Amino acid sequence: MNNVKKKKSVAKIVRRVFIIFSIIGILSWAALYAFNYNIGEEEVVNADGTVVETKGKKKEINALICGVNDGLTDTMMYVKYNVESGKIAMMSIPRDTYVTNEYCIGHKLNAIYRGKNIIPLVNQIQDLIGVKIDYYLVFKADMLISMVDALGGIEVDVKIRMKYDDPTQNLHIDIQKGKQVLDGKNAEGYVRFRHNNDMTVGYTMGDLDRTEVQQEFIKTFISTVLQPSNLTKVPDLINIAQENTETNVTVREALRYVSDLPKLDTSNIVSMTAPGTAKYIDEISYFLLDKEKTRQVIESDFDLSVVETNEGTESTDVE
Repeated sequence: MNNVKKKKSVAKIVRRVFIIFSIIGILSWAALYAFNYNIGEEEVVNADGTVVETKGKKKEINALICGVNDGLTDTMMYVKYNVESGKIAMMSIPRDTYVTNEYCIGHKLNAIYRGKNIIPLVNQIQDLIGVKIDYYLVFKADMLISMVDALGGIEVDVKIRMKYDDPTQNLHIDIQKGKQVLDGKNAEGYVRFRHNNDMTVGYTMGDLDRTEVQQEFIKTFISTVLQPSNLTKVPDLINIAQENTETNVTVREALRYVSDLPKLDTSNIVSMTAPGTAKYIDEISYFLLDKEKTRQVIESDFDLSVVETNEGTESTDVE
Protein backbone atom coordinates (compact mmCIF):
# COMPACT_ATOMS: atom_id res chain seq x y z
CA MET A 1 0.00 0.00 0.00
CA ASN A 2 2.82 2.38 0.87
CA ASN A 3 4.53 1.63 -2.47
CA VAL A 4 1.33 2.45 -4.34
CA LYS A 5 1.01 5.75 -2.50
CA LYS A 6 4.67 6.51 -3.14
CA LYS A 7 4.28 5.87 -6.89
CA LYS A 8 1.21 8.09 -7.05
CA SER A 9 3.06 10.80 -5.13
CA VAL A 10 6.04 10.63 -7.50
CA ALA A 11 3.78 10.78 -10.55
CA LYS A 12 1.97 13.78 -9.08
CA ILE A 13 5.25 15.59 -8.42
CA VAL A 14 6.50 14.86 -11.94
CA ARG A 15 3.29 16.19 -13.46
CA ARG A 16 3.55 19.37 -11.46
CA VAL A 17 7.24 19.92 -12.19
CA PHE A 18 6.71 19.46 -15.90
CA ILE A 19 3.76 21.82 -16.00
CA ILE A 20 5.84 24.38 -14.08
CA PHE A 21 8.42 24.06 -16.85
CA SER A 22 5.66 24.73 -19.35
CA ILE A 23 4.50 27.89 -17.58
CA ILE A 24 8.03 29.24 -17.30
CA GLY A 25 8.90 28.33 -20.88
CA ILE A 26 6.30 30.38 -22.73
CA LEU A 27 2.68 31.47 -22.27
CA SER A 28 1.43 29.31 -25.08
CA TRP A 29 3.99 26.66 -24.12
CA ALA A 30 2.63 27.13 -20.61
CA ALA A 31 0.26 24.19 -20.76
CA LEU A 32 1.89 22.06 -23.42
CA TYR A 33 2.44 19.45 -20.75
CA ALA A 34 -0.90 19.77 -18.98
CA PHE A 35 -1.34 16.14 -19.96
CA ASN A 36 -3.54 13.15 -19.21
CA TYR A 37 -2.91 10.87 -16.27
CA ASN A 38 -2.64 7.46 -17.94
CA ILE A 39 1.00 6.84 -17.08
CA GLY A 40 0.79 3.16 -18.01
CA GLU A 41 -0.14 3.64 -21.66
CA GLU A 42 2.24 2.12 -24.22
CA GLU A 43 1.19 3.86 -27.44
CA VAL A 44 2.54 7.34 -28.11
CA VAL A 45 0.75 9.36 -30.79
CA ASN A 46 2.02 12.30 -32.82
CA ALA A 47 0.01 15.49 -33.04
CA ASP A 48 -1.36 14.43 -36.43
CA GLY A 49 -2.68 11.16 -35.00
CA THR A 50 0.04 8.85 -36.34
CA VAL A 51 1.70 6.39 -33.95
CA VAL A 52 5.27 7.17 -32.88
CA GLU A 53 7.48 4.30 -34.07
CA THR A 54 10.70 5.29 -32.27
CA LYS A 55 10.41 5.58 -28.51
CA GLY A 56 12.76 7.55 -26.28
CA LYS A 57 13.76 11.13 -25.60
CA LYS A 58 13.65 13.54 -28.53
CA LYS A 59 16.57 15.87 -29.20
CA GLU A 60 14.15 18.52 -30.43
CA ILE A 61 10.46 19.06 -29.78
CA ASN A 62 8.16 20.68 -32.34
CA ALA A 63 4.84 21.88 -30.98
CA LEU A 64 1.73 23.68 -32.19
CA ILE A 65 0.23 26.14 -29.71
CA CYS A 66 -3.31 27.44 -30.29
CA GLY A 67 -5.41 29.94 -28.39
CA VAL A 68 -9.11 29.38 -29.03
CA ASN A 69 -12.00 31.80 -28.87
CA ASP A 70 -15.50 30.65 -29.86
CA GLY A 71 -14.04 27.64 -31.68
CA LEU A 72 -11.66 29.73 -33.80
CA THR A 73 -7.90 29.49 -33.34
CA ASP A 74 -7.17 33.21 -33.04
CA THR A 75 -3.58 32.49 -31.96
CA MET A 76 -1.42 29.84 -33.65
CA MET A 77 2.28 29.38 -32.96
CA TYR A 78 4.82 26.83 -34.04
CA VAL A 79 7.28 26.33 -31.16
CA LYS A 80 10.60 24.51 -31.37
CA TYR A 81 12.49 23.46 -28.23
CA ASN A 82 16.00 22.01 -28.34
CA VAL A 83 16.32 19.62 -25.41
CA GLU A 84 20.14 19.70 -25.36
CA SER A 85 20.67 23.48 -25.57
CA GLY A 86 17.49 24.49 -23.73
CA LYS A 87 16.73 27.08 -26.41
CA ILE A 88 13.26 27.99 -27.65
CA ALA A 89 12.05 29.51 -30.93
CA MET A 90 8.53 30.38 -31.98
CA MET A 91 6.83 31.39 -35.20
CA SER A 92 3.40 33.00 -35.27
CA ILE A 93 1.13 31.79 -38.06
CA PRO A 94 -1.44 34.49 -38.96
CA ARG A 95 -5.00 33.40 -38.37
CA ASP A 96 -6.08 34.83 -41.75
CA THR A 97 -3.71 32.53 -43.66
CA TYR A 98 -5.40 31.44 -46.90
CA VAL A 99 -6.01 27.68 -47.17
CA THR A 100 -8.23 25.27 -49.03
CA ASN A 101 -9.27 22.58 -46.57
CA GLU A 102 -12.36 20.38 -46.42
CA TYR A 103 -12.73 21.04 -42.68
CA CYS A 104 -12.57 24.80 -43.11
CA ILE A 105 -15.51 27.17 -43.37
CA GLY A 106 -14.28 29.62 -45.98
CA HIS A 107 -10.54 29.87 -46.59
CA LYS A 108 -9.10 31.16 -43.31
CA LEU A 109 -6.79 28.87 -41.35
CA ASN A 110 -8.35 29.76 -38.01
CA ALA A 111 -11.69 28.26 -39.09
CA ILE A 112 -10.47 24.65 -39.35
CA TYR A 113 -10.47 23.66 -35.67
CA ARG A 114 -13.97 24.73 -34.52
CA GLY A 115 -13.67 22.82 -31.24
CA LYS A 116 -13.00 19.37 -32.70
CA ASN A 117 -10.71 19.30 -35.75
CA ILE A 118 -7.27 19.43 -34.14
CA ILE A 119 -5.71 16.73 -36.36
CA PRO A 120 -6.86 18.39 -39.63
CA LEU A 121 -5.44 21.67 -38.30
CA VAL A 122 -2.12 20.02 -37.40
CA ASN A 123 -1.92 18.39 -40.83
CA GLN A 124 -2.62 21.70 -42.57
CA ILE A 125 0.06 23.55 -40.61
CA GLN A 126 2.55 20.75 -41.20
CA ASP A 127 1.94 21.22 -44.93
CA LEU A 128 2.40 24.98 -44.65
CA ILE A 129 5.64 25.06 -42.67
CA GLY A 130 7.17 21.71 -43.64
CA VAL A 131 7.70 20.53 -40.07
CA LYS A 132 6.45 17.35 -38.38
CA ILE A 133 4.53 18.43 -35.26
CA ASP A 134 5.12 16.27 -32.18
CA TYR A 135 2.74 17.85 -29.70
CA TYR A 136 -0.18 20.25 -29.74
CA LEU A 137 -1.71 22.48 -27.10
CA VAL A 138 -5.10 24.10 -27.45
CA PHE A 139 -5.97 26.51 -24.66
CA LYS A 140 -9.11 28.47 -23.98
CA ALA A 141 -9.10 32.27 -23.88
CA ASP A 142 -10.12 32.11 -20.21
CA MET A 143 -6.74 30.56 -19.38
CA LEU A 144 -4.92 33.79 -20.20
CA ILE A 145 -7.34 35.85 -18.10
CA SER A 146 -7.09 33.52 -15.10
CA MET A 147 -3.29 33.20 -15.23
CA VAL A 148 -2.70 36.95 -15.43
CA ASP A 149 -5.08 37.55 -12.53
CA ALA A 150 -3.34 34.82 -10.51
CA LEU A 151 -0.05 36.67 -11.00
CA GLY A 152 -1.57 39.98 -9.91
CA GLY A 153 -1.34 41.46 -13.41
CA ILE A 154 1.29 41.94 -16.12
CA GLU A 155 3.13 45.22 -16.72
CA VAL A 156 3.30 46.27 -20.38
CA ASP A 157 3.96 49.43 -22.37
CA VAL A 158 0.87 49.98 -24.52
CA LYS A 159 1.93 51.73 -27.73
CA ILE A 160 -1.48 53.02 -28.89
CA ARG A 161 -4.84 53.90 -27.37
CA MET A 162 -6.99 50.78 -27.55
CA LYS A 163 -10.77 51.17 -27.71
CA TYR A 164 -13.01 48.56 -29.28
CA ASP A 165 -16.44 47.06 -28.60
CA ASP A 166 -17.98 43.90 -30.03
CA PRO A 167 -21.10 42.87 -28.06
CA THR A 168 -21.47 39.68 -30.14
CA GLN A 169 -18.20 38.38 -28.65
CA ASN A 170 -18.67 40.13 -25.31
CA LEU A 171 -15.38 41.84 -26.14
CA HIS A 172 -14.90 45.34 -24.74
CA ILE A 173 -11.40 46.82 -24.93
CA ASP A 174 -10.63 50.14 -23.25
CA ILE A 175 -6.90 50.55 -22.54
CA GLN A 176 -5.01 53.83 -22.32
CA LYS A 177 -1.63 54.33 -24.00
CA GLY A 178 1.48 53.99 -21.82
CA LYS A 179 3.17 51.71 -19.28
CA GLN A 180 0.70 50.05 -16.92
CA VAL A 181 -0.24 46.81 -15.16
CA LEU A 182 -3.01 44.94 -16.96
CA ASP A 183 -5.39 42.57 -15.21
CA GLY A 184 -6.57 39.40 -16.93
CA LYS A 185 -9.48 40.91 -18.84
CA ASN A 186 -7.41 43.85 -20.11
CA ALA A 187 -4.54 41.51 -20.99
CA GLU A 188 -6.95 39.57 -23.20
CA GLY A 189 -8.02 42.80 -24.87
CA TYR A 190 -4.40 43.86 -25.30
CA VAL A 191 -3.36 40.73 -27.19
CA ARG A 192 -6.56 40.67 -29.28
CA PHE A 193 -6.75 44.33 -30.31
CA ARG A 194 -6.13 45.25 -33.97
CA HIS A 195 -8.09 48.49 -34.54
CA ASN A 196 -10.90 50.58 -33.09
CA ASN A 197 -14.46 50.35 -34.35
CA ASP A 198 -14.22 53.11 -36.97
CA MET A 199 -10.76 51.92 -38.15
CA THR A 200 -9.14 55.32 -37.41
CA VAL A 201 -6.74 53.87 -34.81
CA GLY A 202 -4.98 50.53 -35.11
CA TYR A 203 -1.95 48.61 -36.25
CA THR A 204 -0.63 49.52 -39.69
CA MET A 205 -0.17 45.86 -40.65
CA GLY A 206 -3.25 44.61 -38.81
CA ASP A 207 -2.94 41.00 -37.67
CA LEU A 208 0.78 40.89 -38.50
CA ASP A 209 1.55 43.69 -36.03
CA ARG A 210 -0.71 42.05 -33.48
CA THR A 211 1.28 38.82 -33.61
CA GLU A 212 4.41 40.80 -32.68
CA VAL A 213 2.56 42.29 -29.71
CA GLN A 214 1.53 38.79 -28.65
CA GLN A 215 5.12 37.55 -28.87
CA GLU A 216 6.38 40.41 -26.70
CA PHE A 217 3.58 39.76 -24.21
CA ILE A 218 4.67 36.12 -23.98
CA LYS A 219 8.21 37.18 -23.08
CA THR A 220 6.91 39.61 -20.46
CA PHE A 221 4.69 36.89 -19.03
CA ILE A 222 7.70 34.60 -18.68
CA SER A 223 9.70 37.28 -16.86
CA THR A 224 6.79 37.88 -14.50
CA VAL A 225 6.41 34.19 -13.66
CA LEU A 226 10.15 33.97 -12.92
CA GLN A 227 10.03 36.73 -10.30
CA PRO A 228 10.76 35.24 -6.84
CA SER A 229 7.60 36.79 -5.42
CA ASN A 230 5.49 34.76 -7.85
CA LEU A 231 6.91 31.30 -7.13
CA THR A 232 4.24 30.67 -4.48
CA LYS A 233 1.59 31.27 -7.16
CA VAL A 234 2.80 28.43 -9.40
CA PRO A 235 0.34 25.84 -7.96
CA ASP A 236 -2.55 28.11 -8.96
CA LEU A 237 -1.10 28.45 -12.48
CA ILE A 238 -0.83 24.67 -12.71
CA ASN A 239 -4.48 24.18 -11.80
CA ILE A 240 -5.54 26.83 -14.32
CA ALA A 241 -3.50 25.13 -17.06
CA GLN A 242 -4.95 21.71 -16.32
CA GLU A 243 -8.52 23.00 -16.47
CA ASN A 244 -8.18 24.93 -19.72
CA THR A 245 -6.04 22.88 -22.08
CA GLU A 246 -6.28 20.08 -24.60
CA THR A 247 -3.06 18.26 -25.55
CA ASN A 248 -1.65 14.93 -26.72
CA VAL A 249 1.29 14.87 -24.26
CA THR A 250 1.26 12.02 -21.76
CA VAL A 251 2.95 11.57 -18.40
CA ARG A 252 5.15 8.82 -19.87
CA GLU A 253 6.47 11.30 -22.45
CA ALA A 254 6.93 14.06 -19.90
CA LEU A 255 8.98 11.88 -17.58
CA ARG A 256 11.73 11.64 -20.19
CA TYR A 257 12.52 15.36 -20.05
CA VAL A 258 12.44 16.16 -16.34
CA SER A 259 16.25 15.99 -16.01
CA ASP A 260 16.62 18.58 -18.78
CA LEU A 261 14.61 21.32 -17.05
CA PRO A 262 17.67 23.19 -15.65
CA LYS A 263 18.90 23.75 -19.23
CA LEU A 264 15.83 25.77 -20.21
CA ASP A 265 16.98 29.11 -21.68
CA THR A 266 14.36 31.85 -21.44
CA SER A 267 16.84 34.72 -21.97
CA ASN A 268 17.09 34.40 -25.76
CA ILE A 269 13.76 33.28 -27.16
CA VAL A 270 13.68 33.55 -30.95
CA SER A 271 10.33 34.94 -32.18
CA MET A 272 9.01 35.86 -35.61
CA THR A 273 5.98 35.71 -37.90
CA ALA A 274 5.74 33.38 -40.89
CA PRO A 275 6.77 35.19 -44.11
CA GLY A 276 4.04 36.16 -46.54
CA THR A 277 1.87 38.99 -47.83
CA ALA A 278 -1.56 40.39 -47.02
CA LYS A 279 -4.04 40.41 -49.91
CA TYR A 280 -7.74 40.93 -50.55
CA ILE A 281 -9.48 38.08 -52.38
CA ASP A 282 -13.16 38.54 -53.24
CA GLU A 283 -13.18 41.57 -50.92
CA ILE A 284 -11.97 39.48 -47.97
CA SER A 285 -8.59 40.08 -46.30
CA TYR A 286 -6.24 37.08 -46.29
CA PHE A 287 -2.60 36.34 -45.51
CA LEU A 288 -0.78 34.44 -48.25
CA LEU A 289 1.88 32.45 -46.42
CA ASP A 290 5.04 31.91 -48.46
CA LYS A 291 5.81 28.22 -47.94
CA GLU A 292 9.28 28.33 -49.46
CA LYS A 293 10.46 31.34 -47.45
CA THR A 294 8.86 29.98 -44.28
CA ARG A 295 10.75 26.72 -44.57
CA GLN A 296 13.98 28.57 -45.35
CA VAL A 297 13.56 30.74 -42.24
CA ILE A 298 12.89 27.72 -40.05
CA GLU A 299 15.95 25.95 -41.41
CA SER A 300 18.24 28.96 -40.92
CA ASP A 301 16.92 30.85 -37.88
CA PHE A 302 15.55 27.94 -35.88
CA ASP A 303 18.94 26.24 -35.48
CA LEU A 304 18.99 25.98 -31.68
CA SER A 305 21.67 23.30 -31.44
CA VAL A 306 24.71 23.10 -29.22
CA VAL A 307 27.98 23.41 -31.12
CA GLU A 308 31.51 22.36 -30.24
CA THR A 309 34.21 25.05 -30.05
CA ASN A 310 37.91 25.02 -29.20
CA GLU A 311 37.08 26.29 -25.75
CA GLY A 312 34.41 23.73 -25.05
CA THR A 313 30.69 23.37 -25.70
CA GLU A 314 28.48 26.39 -26.05
CA SER A 315 25.00 27.18 -27.35
CA THR A 316 24.53 28.65 -30.80
CA ASP A 317 23.38 32.27 -30.64
CA VAL A 318 20.40 33.05 -32.86
CA GLU A 319 19.47 36.64 -33.56
